[in-house]
Amino acid sequence: MLGFVQDILNRVMIKELLLPATIALGLISLKELLAILGVKVWAGNLSDRHSIFGYRRTPYVLIGLVSCIVTFILAPTAAYEVRLDGTGSLVSIIFSALGDVGLWKLSAIFLIFGFGLQVATTAYYALIADMVDEKDIGKIAGASWTLMVLTAIISNYSIGSYLKVFTPERLTQVAEIGGLVALTFGLIAVLGVERRNAEIGNHKEKHSLPFSQAIRLLASSPNTMLFAFYIFISIFALFANEVVMDPFGAEVFGMQVSETTKLFKPVMGGTQLIFMLLTGFLLSRIGTRRGAYFGNVFGAVGFGLIIAAGFMHDVQFLRIALVVTGIGLGAASVSDITMMMNMTAGRSGIYMGLWGTAQSLAIFIGHSSSGVIRDLMFHFTGNHMLAYAAIFVLEIIAFTISSLMLPHVSREAFEAESAAKMSEIETAAEAS
Repeated sequence: MLGFVQDILNRVMIKELLLPATIALGLISLKELLAILGVKVWAGNLSDRHSIFGYRRTPYVLIGLVSCIVTFILAPTAAYEVRLDGTGSLVSIIFSALGDVGLWKLSAIFLIFGFGLQVATTAYYALIADMVDEKDIGKIAGASWTLMVLTAIISNYSIGSYLKVFTPERLTQVAEIGGLVALTFGLIAVLGVERRNAEIGNHKEKHSLPFSQAIRLLASSPNTMLFAFYIFISIFALFANEVVMDPFGAEVFGMQVSETTKLFKPVMGGTQLIFMLLTGFLLSRIGTRRGAYFGNVFGAVGFGLIIAAGFMHDVQFLRIALVVTGIGLGAASVSDITMMMNMTAGRSGIYMGLWGTAQSLAIFIGHSSSGVIRDLMFHFTGNHMLAYAAIFVLEIIAFTISSLMLPHVSREAFEAESAAKMSEIETAAEAS
């Protein structure tokens, strides 16, 4: 579902429906807005404290899944109800947007989709942290993300073939069939994994915090704040590009819907898949820091090559650049996600909620700012390549900052600080 929304529907809104990229990517980024407002921490705490029919995580995964599927099916039809004309002046676009009922409807759909996404993924990662031995988390993270990217590649390639003859009706059919497929696989995947009335384990989930207290914990803990910022800058580097690659192919290289769908996700995503799997199984030997640093270097070099390919207008060189970038994204993403799942100090609900909030903030800013940068640069230069190059340069800078921060991230210091801070919170709670 994410692949369809972020790659295909996103490209259709920008290229075929002529929506300003600021609005199109702003709509896509709404799915992260609820996480910034505390939904991830709320969902993590709720699943810590309240089981449903004896299950802590599974019900929340299912609630999120169903919310996503319903809105996913409705999204393409709603997109074609938007009457906004993105070719006018800035003032006319703003007034048209405020009065466009279709745009408000589509915004509500993306918000509900985002609610489902945040609830489901928070419970999912907490379930992994609950059930998997620490030494195996890297392997599980690698396998999990590999399967996620694999499904995106397969679905995008299949959809690209079906949309070779592109019509709005076919786009809607893809969403309807895709929603049913997602529901079927989601139910098969989640049911039966979690044991009913199971104990979470030793030293797990001693205390749950509301969002306001979790933010105060973050602000008063230097090592927690440091890691949250590391997650923010790393996720920005990894994900700011994902909503602009298909529009980049359409506007810089003149590719059709079926061409961009079959190129970017299969080539870059396919390479990413391979290196996610390889890195996940090697992390216990090389360590998460080395894995992240390796990914950051390849990611930065890869985006530099993509910029060069765009200016040369060379599709074959672009393929090479996508492979190099995919290596970096694969290694860095698994390493960073494994670090997130290890940095919980025995409280996966609280800290996965905090890390997830930092992650969502990075994706929200990455996606929405990409649209703003693209529109502003194109407005002032009239050159699509310069507009997309500015976005890729930002990612190169983010990868560089992430690499410089890695030596300062310490799990031992974080856990010691967490124990002290949580003890203070528990003491204060008992006293009150």
